[in-house]
Amino acid sequence: MDRSFKLAINIRSDSDRPTSKARRNFWFSLLNDVRRATKKQDNVSLNQKISNELKKTLRPEFPSQLIQIHLFGSRILGIAGDDSDLDIYVDIGNCSGVYSDKPTKKVLEQQMVIAQAIRKDPSKWAFLKNCEGRCPLVVVRHKNSNIQCDISFSNSMTCGQNKLVNYIFELQPIARYMVVYLRGWAERQQIHSAFRSHLLVLMVIFILQVRRHLPTIYMLQNGLKPDVGPWITKFCNFKLFELNIEQVPVNGYQARKKLADFFSFYSTFNFSKFVVCPYLGKKVLRSNLKYMMPQRYRQFGNGRRFQNKQVAIQDLVHLNHNKGASINKSMLDCFVEKCCLESQGFFKT
Repeated sequence: MDRSFKLAINIRSDSDRPTSKARRNFWFSLLNDVRRATKKQDNVSLNQKISNELKKTLRPEFPSQLIQIHLFGSRILGIAGDDSDLDIYVDIGNCSGVYSDKPTKKVLEQQMVIAQAIRKDPSKWAFLKNCEGRCPLVVVRHKNSNIQCDISFSNSMTCGQNKLVNYIFELQPIARYMVVYLRGWAERQQIHSAFRSHLLVLMVIFILQVRRHLPTIYMLQNGLKPDVGPWITKFCNFKLFELNIEQVPVNGYQARKKLADFFSFYSTFNFSKFVVCPYLGKKVLRSNLKYMMPQRYRQFGNGRRFQNKQVAIQDLVHLNHNKGASINKSMLDCFVEKCCLESQGFFKT
């Protein structure tokens, strides 16, 4: 090869790499986003105010039943943006251990009663809508804070999963920084309607498991018994040294390096063939998934939700739930293309 041509390649290659100023700006911007998310997470007084007011609003409709309010989701995990909703699970009558694969008549009745209670207290709440589906919601706006709240009441697994994700973020704090960056990135790329925070959490956990920076969910739950129907939401609280895993330093270099790995990994991931499987911490052939899951998995759905879908991303604890089922081909193609561009641009290694 001609020497001048080699030199031209090297010059182009160097110019493609981000400058030290760009790297500093990336890190300072990410730190600011993390601080803002942490501020929402640490706003205990506001969270308590919303919980107390909701309980007071619901009390006349359920006068003799125990009402417990549990907050979860992006605001509680410390990954929220400025417009993030607050997810609320309402446990009425101590039913958190009850599981049904579809909404029961009782659940649908509770949805109507909760919506009615919200409408009766217009000084505190604005009723927005009821959402149907496998996990019905009552969507409201808390007037004092102007925060949208998604109220669920049929499935406590999301709360248990929230605790598990918080624990994982404590094990490897770099994971939370990655999710915060990717949430903002998805918004800028206009793909956030498909690749929402809860999906990005699973995808970040998975790539860190593949790289041996995090344990598998199987390791964390081995020997534990189901506590919500056939599913396990609890976990063993291991320390990293007990798992023979080193903590990734939290700094600009490592954040950029891990995000570069994320974009490179998913730009070439064969979504049509494999399942993103945090339970086992490795990619699994769709056709083999049901044979690699515990017996309780085969009692509900037997993996049907992972077939004939563009994307298969397994939930952390609700093992027969494909969290990526709603992503269509155009959205997946767009995501993969954006990952490729990032791998060739700022995150080129």
